Amino acid sequence: MDSKILDLSKMDGIRSILVVRLKALGDIVLSLPVISALRRHFPRARICYLCWGVYAEALMGETGLDEVLELPRNFTGQISLIRKLRLQKIDLVIDLLSSPRSALITFLSGARLRVGMNVGRHNWCYHYVLPRIVSRDGKRVKCYTLESNRGMLRMLNLDAAGLGLRIGFPAAGIENDWADAYVEELGVDRTRLVGIVPGTTYGSKSWPLESFIELTGRMIRELVLKPIVLWGPGEEYLADRIVKRVPGAIKAPETGIAKLGALIGKLRLLVTLDSGPKHLAVIQGIPTVTLFGPTDPCIWDPMTENHRVICRDLPCSPCRKKNCEPNVCLTDITPRDVTDIIADILGTQPGRIDSVEGERKS
Repeated sequence: MDSKILDLSKMDGIRSILVVRLKALGDIVLSLPVISALRRHFPRARICYLCWGVYAEALMGETGLDEVLELPRNFTGQISLIRKLRLQKIDLVIDLLSSPRSALITFLSGARLRVGMNVGRHNWCYHYVLPRIVSRDGKRVKCYTLESNRGMLRMLNLDAAGLGLRIGFPAAGIENDWADAYVEELGVDRTRLVGIVPGTTYGSKSWPLESFIELTGRMIRELVLKPIVLWGPGEEYLADRIVKRVPGAIKAPETGIAKLGALIGKLRLLVTLDSGPKHLAVIQGIPTVTLFGPTDPCIWDPMTENHRVICRDLPCSPCRKKNCEPNVCLTDITPRDVTDIIADILGTQPGRIDSVEGERKS
């Protein structure tokens, strides 16, 4: 492993590139600018992306990729994939995850140049490693993952131009007509349509269901909004209980990632926990209000005027624990707190919705 940073701008003969990011939805969509930068610099190269199959839909559309490879769950399938990669004689692999599994796949790919993140214990799998920590003027700084990706591109001396917050979500474009038709069928003024995401990947990031129910009711009564509850695999029961308890709330239809992204793109605002749908909103310029507990908002939220964070400044937070009872960092947040932030970000008053003026800031 070389301790120097690889200058990709001076590399010739790069004909085949593999980007590896096995999970999760937010991380994958926030890596889209990396693909764009590689495509701009290597216009003739074949660029592939490797992830778990459940996230492959997030890479549909005009992303600049030639192929999305799905990592099989079984050992035999993974061995077959590695054989396929070796036959492709890949010139460059960039492993954005650098987990033990992704590091080993990168190593076994036989690529001429292997780049990963500096995690220490399996750096031997790479020719070059990039620091995970973003530094400015020699000091460590925390920043939104999208900005971290910009820093990584700069370290590789690749053009990071145009890597703002509103980068778009190509997969959503495939289902844009569906989303337009669905919202039109609802007969709802889009300036009143606000999404709610009550589900999350693990327990310590969750907010009490009763709090979501109260918040949904307040949004209807006090802010004259039309809440639509978004849900993913294993979360339908949350949406069912909210709409059953709150007359006027809408349960979104079952969607894949592309349709979810397209529907989020039609919203006035998204209220969410720290989850993948939140990043689908950010990259499409949809304002967000996000409740944070065990995860660090400095890393997982742009924290701009249009993207507000609600969290409690506790000694134990962010703890990064997947299980914590009681998770007071979130349970101490009240529906009133969230309602006030929604009203502020939308410029609303009880009983009135102001129209959007100008383009959303990002």
